[in-house]
Amino acid sequence: MAAIAETPTPPAPKRRRSRRETRNDGGSALSTYGLLAPMLIVLGILFVAPLYYIFLFSVALKRFSPTDALANLNGELNAFSADLWAKLVSVDVTVMVPGLNFDVPVIVVGIAFVVLLIAAVTANRIPEYGSWIVGIAFVLLLAPFLTFPAGNNLVRLVEFSSEGQYMRLFFKSVSMAMTSSVVAVVIAIPVAYFLAFCVGKSKYTWLLIVIAPFLTSYLLRVFAWKVILGDQGLINSGLTSIGLIDEPLTFLIYSQFTVIVVLTYAWVPFICLPIFLAFETIDRRLLEAAMDLGATRMQAFRKISLPIVAPGIVAAFLFVFIPSIGEYITPTLVGGTQGTMYGQALASQFVGGAFNWQFGSVMSLFLLGVVLLLTFATSRFLRAGGGGL
Repeated sequence: MAAIAETPTPPAPKRRRSRRETRNDGGSALSTYGLLAPMLIVLGILFVAPLYYIFLFSVALKRFSPTDALANLNGELNAFSADLWAKLVSVDVTVMVPGLNFDVPVIVVGIAFVVLLIAAVTANRIPEYGSWIVGIAFVLLLAPFLTFPAGNNLVRLVEFSSEGQYMRLFFKSVSMAMTSSVVAVVIAIPVAYFLAFCVGKSKYTWLLIVIAPFLTSYLLRVFAWKVILGDQGLINSGLTSIGLIDEPLTFLIYSQFTVIVVLTYAWVPFICLPIFLAFETIDRRLLEAAMDLGATRMQAFRKISLPIVAPGIVAAFLFVFIPSIGEYITPTLVGGTQGTMYGQALASQFVGGAFNWQFGSVMSLFLLGVVLLLTFATSRFLRAGGGGL
């Protein structure tokens, strides 16, 4: 028999959308924008408008009249802010490692850190050595800013210093923020793991206990640490009463150590939440299968849990680091002269003795640029699935 050729079925004609359907789609879009309107208005008033004026001040398109008056009184000109940017970033940075000191321009340091960020974000695409490159890049990014206790002092493996006081404060603030962020994440990971895996039905009760400090004013919590760490505080009084020390430990209050401790305490409950939610997404059957194949709890955590929660850990780190780098209240209350941070110097340009809004705007945009760079790098890292960790 001759094969009967199949006649292709013609496509069905497209049905024209009725006016009611088109009107309903338009109405749903308008209702969506209506829900977003309050947030957009708040962002425009409290974020976009101030940022726009800061930009105008930073490029000398707008000036604050008292600044002009002071400049005229001192015989100075309030010129275009290129020289103010140069005052901030055209300085040499002294890099001090054990047994070696050398000076490099701050621009070179910035380029080096951008290259390391790019390597940390993109190197996981390299088939064989990508994970190693990512790990080395992260170590080189973190190591210069991590602070370690040595006796009564805090030391760093690599020390950045500068003749420019603002750049020196910036590196110091990055170091303190980095240290408090890493310590907070290290504390939050086991707490979140405990909440997700070890407490059963009572996990939400424990979670409420963890976030309970947020029910108290932040200022009260900071003042409580002054009572605990002060010269006549709980720790010094206790150590003196049992005879371990004869004089109060002065480094406990009004120092970098104090600021790091208070920032860590303040942020640990907050970052427990994203890490806890990341642990909650893990399929328990994966861990059971790993146990059946002979893996220990630590091996299962390292091979299964950690890669899955890595994006949550990185996001939690960023949640701490970004606000801490520009912190103002905490170092003002418990930092003293040793714990001064970049945020205090920035605020002094607007409300303090310096009263130079133009240079304060330059400092603000510099800090904003650093934060945006870190945010972009982190978003790329998360989009890449955790960088291959």
